[in-house]
Amino acid sequence: MTESSPAKLSSDGVRATLLSCLFFAGFGCLIPFLPLWLEKVHGFSGAEIGVVLAIAGFSRAVAGPVTAAWADGRSDRRAPLFMFTILLTAGFALLYFLTGFVAVFAVILVLDIAYWGLLPVVETALLRLTRKGQPTYGLARGLASAAFVVGTSIVGVLNDWTGAFWPIWAFMLVISAFMIAGSAAMPREPRLARAELEQPFGERLSAGLGMLRNPRFSLFVFAAGLIQASAGFLYTSGSLVWANQQGMSSKEISVLWNIGTLAEVGFLIFLAKWSARFRPETLIVAGGIGAVVRWTALAALPPFWLLLPLQLLHSLSFAATFLGGMRFIQTIYGDDRAPTAQMIYMGVANAPTYAAAVLISGPLYDRLGAPGYLAMTGIAGLGLVLAVMLWRYKPGTAPASA
Repeated sequence: MTESSPAKLSSDGVRATLLSCLFFAGFGCLIPFLPLWLEKVHGFSGAEIGVVLAIAGFSRAVAGPVTAAWADGRSDRRAPLFMFTILLTAGFALLYFLTGFVAVFAVILVLDIAYWGLLPVVETALLRLTRKGQPTYGLARGLASAAFVVGTSIVGVLNDWTGAFWPIWAFMLVISAFMIAGSAAMPREPRLARAELEQPFGERLSAGLGMLRNPRFSLFVFAAGLIQASAGFLYTSGSLVWANQQGMSSKEISVLWNIGTLAEVGFLIFLAKWSARFRPETLIVAGGIGAVVRWTALAALPPFWLLLPLQLLHSLSFAATFLGGMRFIQTIYGDDRAPTAQMIYMGVANAPTYAAAVLISGPLYDRLGAPGYLAMTGIAGLGLVLAVMLWRYKPGTAPASA
């Protein structure tokens, strides 16, 4: 496509958008309904569900860098897509037939690690393949976020309609299988000839972890990771606070969740191009400010009418931080190393900090209720301090390949 035809539809961009929509439709089932499946079908207690998800989060600190090192040795960028989607399809197929606690626990652990491991691969492919032509990255990512809502809605309706919980498993199995097809449909993008392709696995792993020696990247990793991890209390206890402490109906709670998601979709679709005039670091700082304000306000048990605009801050605490992070990684590492950088970020900072926030959120709710949000204010505040340091850091030359 030439510069004179910027509006031309890109088939590669469309394929990446469809794969991303499939992934996030599955995410829309996995996050809210996987705990329900484990409780109702396999008899897991709340504590057991929290433990398996937390262990999966901490395990990604190892799985992320290891997967990145493996993927760096593959000549086709689709290799990790195939690995994760085939593993997910086989795992969900097996899950239906398992009954023993240990076996279910082990498979769920692997599936959760695999699904989150797929996230940075899908995200970087979407950013890379929508750079020219249509759809734009903002539109594509906004559609993917909307697919999250669609996935949640479909599974919720099917659960109510059937009076059972097998639609949770069936939906995840079908989505995973479709993602194999979606991965095959992605363009075959051979990597540039690089010495890393010939390196032993251990050297590639060391090179990936070596990215953390770049002070700019390290600041980013922990700044964005802490800001996004601060949502842990909302995701684990937000609905409980609204229902039990503020007496809200399920309909009101659904409205609040949907407002946040729509704010995210609106930011990514309508403001992504406008936000491109700002440095990625500026977007991360804005996300940190939004998170600090949001969690502090929610700790005060505001009325429903005030919660509506507060939920719009999701466009900053998540969307601005996410978009700034994606652009930051792409800026300093480019196409060839961005997937590795994303996996290092997700594994070393994002997953463990979020897992820790989730792990402490249950006891915080049990003991404090809504004031537990103030612990998230502290986490977001620390992330904001690091984000300001990143913003003030003088940009240097492009980092070495290590």
